[in-house]
Formats: sequence, C-alpha cells, structure tokens
Amino acid sequence: MPMNGVCDLELRQLIEGAFLPDHCQVSCGDGMSLTLYFPADASRAALTVRDIQLSELPNCRALAELVSRVRRQRDQAVTPHLLTGR
Repeated sequence: MPMNGVCDLELRQLIEGAFLPDHCQVSCGDGMSLTLYFPADASRAALTVRDIQLSELPNCRALAELVSRVRRQRDQAVTPHLLTGR
C-alpha cells in the first residue's frame, strides 16, 4: 500500500485531481503499479506513463515529485499547430 493509510482508490483520485483541468485517467491493474493516461487535446498529443511502482510513492513528497515529472513530460509532448489554408 502506498503512502501510509491511503488506499489505491484515494491515490488515484489524488493523482487525477492534481492534473485538473486536464483529463487524466489512472489505472492500477495489477495492484503493484500505476498507469497514467492523458488523451490528446487541441494542444497536446496523447501520453501514457506506465509502470509507476506503488512502492515508489511512500509519502506526499514522492507523489508531488511524480506529478511534477509527468507535467514536464506532458509539456514536452506538445502537438505543433498545423497551418490551415482558407
């Protein structure tokens, strides 16, 4: 169990809430690792971050560092604007 006293469902809600207003879907299929999925939007390509081990999230600081790292990754996945003719 990650972060003392926090269940997987609460952890998923914390992570999804940290990325609002962007949509983030967190899944924990095997009970040992998380997958974060961000669908494509007008300015960014879709991004999937896999194999985030629950054991790597022992406290709030580790969770904040994960969110920061994924935000940087997401910012680097910017879709270039396409020029359209009239």
